[in-house]
Amino acid sequence: MPESLFQRAFAGGELAPALGARADQAKYITGLRTCRNFIVQRSGGVANRPGLRFVNECKGGGDSGTFLMRYVGATPGDSFLIEAGNGYLRFYKNGGLMTLAGVAAWSGATPYLIGDIVLSGGVNYYCILAHTNHVPPNATYWYAMPSNILELPHPFGSGGFKWVQSGNVITLTSHNARPRELIFLADTVWVIQVIDTAPQIGPPTGLAGVAGVAGTQSFTYVVTAAAVDTLEESTPSAAFQINTAGPPTPAAPNTLSWTPPAGGPAAAQYYVYLDPTGNGTFGFIGTATGVVTFADPGNVPDFNLTPPLPRVLFTASGDFPATAAYYQQRRFFANTENNPDAVWASRIGLQSNFNVSSPLQDDDAITFRIAGNDNHPVRNILGLKTLEVLTDGGIWTIGAPKTALTPGNIPADQETYAGTDDLRPAVVGNAIIYVQARGALVRDVQFDQQVEGLAGRDLTIYAQHLVDGFSIDSLDYQQTPNSIVWACRSDGTLIGLTYIPEEEVWGWHRHDSGAAARFQSVCVVPEIGEDATYVIMRRTINGGFHRYIERLESRTISNFVNDAFFVDAGLTYTGAPVTAIGGLGHLIGQVVAVVADGVVIFDGDPTSFKAPEFTVDGAGNVPHVLAIAASVIHAGIPIRYADLELLDLDVQGNDIRDKKKRVGSVSLILEASVRTFRAGPDAANLTPVKLKPSEKNLQGVPFTGREELNVQATWNDYGRVFIRHTDPLPLTVLGALPNLIIGG
Repeated sequence: MPESLFQRAFAGGELAPALGARADQAKYITGLRTCRNFIVQRSGGVANRPGLRFVNECKGGGDSGTFLMRYVGATPGDSFLIEAGNGYLRFYKNGGLMTLAGVAAWSGATPYLIGDIVLSGGVNYYCILAHTNHVPPNATYWYAMPSNILELPHPFGSGGFKWVQSGNVITLTSHNARPRELIFLADTVWVIQVIDTAPQIGPPTGLAGVAGVAGTQSFTYVVTAAAVDTLEESTPSAAFQINTAGPPTPAAPNTLSWTPPAGGPAAAQYYVYLDPTGNGTFGFIGTATGVVTFADPGNVPDFNLTPPLPRVLFTASGDFPATAAYYQQRRFFANTENNPDAVWASRIGLQSNFNVSSPLQDDDAITFRIAGNDNHPVRNILGLKTLEVLTDGGIWTIGAPKTALTPGNIPADQETYAGTDDLRPAVVGNAIIYVQARGALVRDVQFDQQVEGLAGRDLTIYAQHLVDGFSIDSLDYQQTPNSIVWACRSDGTLIGLTYIPEEEVWGWHRHDSGAAARFQSVCVVPEIGEDATYVIMRRTINGGFHRYIERLESRTISNFVNDAFFVDAGLTYTGAPVTAIGGLGHLIGQVVAVVADGVVIFDGDPTSFKAPEFTVDGAGNVPHVLAIAASVIHAGIPIRYADLELLDLDVQGNDIRDKKKRVGSVSLILEASVRTFRAGPDAANLTPVKLKPSEKNLQGVPFTGREELNVQATWNDYGRVFIRHTDPLPLTVLGALPNLIIGG
């Protein structure tokens, strides 16, 4: 008699062929042999991948070094996608390219600052150096923007850079140039500037003084300024010596005066230091607030508080840091060519100030090197419960939870010995997802209370076939709706890892998009409703390479006609009913799939006799004319195919594996799906769903429930079921029941 083996979930994702005999593993029970263009949902079901909506072509068609990054705003709708190419940055908000309008004309009388934008000779210019009366297009002071596009220059060339955000500031780092800050001020107002590690406020000048009682005993003074708001302390002024008959007294104080620092932030107060012995060491004696004078009545210097010792860092080739992070109100930099295992941390609350004191104070800047038993170039640094330093030789924790790092307290422990790749890692909750050095193994690491340290695992151990022989070129994490780590593989395949560590769930799935298309960069931006996943796609269009920015559409479908978007590099027409399909100039020569008002007009099959009618012509139009005018038309490259294949039928403790099997039908538990898929024992022998006569008019209507499908049945050793979905419409499978007969 027929039997049913119910696979209740697919949370294990696609498993490697090497696990074909491991029915003893829990992963086998929820795993798949093939999960192509299906997404493993956090609930355990699988849903065919939504389409990629065309956003824009990268500047000049892009090059292999172009990548995507993000700026996260205070609210999801205020976040930006940033296209970073060879020497330029472009900005996108909610899927639209940022452009300029109403730009003020250049004026020779205006003092311009970095970030100002002017119009001159019909061209918009971005100020790259503060000045007055330097007319565009003087390239020393101005960067010409193309057309009305908001575009900023960067100095890192085609080699790219790393980035990390804190507040409204993104720190950019690379061995190729001095580190920069990209500062957000408004949608079309951004400032990119060099990070200057000298104090932002200058020292007082013109220090002078009068002795209380003139004589021959020397008292030498210096004064520093403290900036308004931050109280950042300047370097000391030039020293001034006063000769007196003896120590000053309240009745006969030494009187100092000075000139406030010019430029930069104003001074909120001034700190006065005294060297009473001429040995070059100054101690704090008092503060002047709101005045530029100070009367020294003979205060005893506190040599535990001395003027800051200036350190100007990262200014010369070989000394540019490759990576940065924020932790405990400090900004960290690491890995210069001259010191690849070194880490520098700013003063607390002063992210560009790397001054120290003598003796050292707890809030002084910090410098240390990774001293291990191997070579430890720092690839990435992250601030979690502790400072995590990811190196070639493993991961180190610096500090301890809830304990402040100070110059005198820098505990460093090597937690793992699996080195890391240079790729920017993803953070999921309190876990780090990273690519292991010298390969494409993807690992996680997180704080484990039981060992009071970091513990991790190889997340590709059950899906090695997805990474063996490849590298990972880009990685990012989409928290909502399904908690997926996306990665672009070196061959252009997009692989996804549905990852929910608290439930011990991780399952892989893989995705492709048309012949010869390659996923090259991925970036996730929080937008209204859910996190939006953007990719750079290299496509061969009209005989040449083009790089497009495309947005993975939401899989949440509230309106079937409007929201069911399952084509790539696609666009949507919405408006008055029309019969013509156009506006596809970015897909010239491509066969496209078309859905009109929720009905599949053509599924995009390039071998079909209808394909010429749906091949985009040189004007960006589709020759086919709709028989019935439609108000909502989706058109784009078809996803061929969405494939789902079950593992060999096997049950631990049962002898089913070594018996012949015949699967005559399969029942699928569907959710909000169309019933136009096909199923069979393999991809070459597929049977389409045959609806009852009473259901014929429901073919394109979403269905929830159990759908049983008779398939071509043969006796074999495997008992597999293969499901293929070709229509650009939704299919969600929650479970599968192969109905089989077991032989001898």
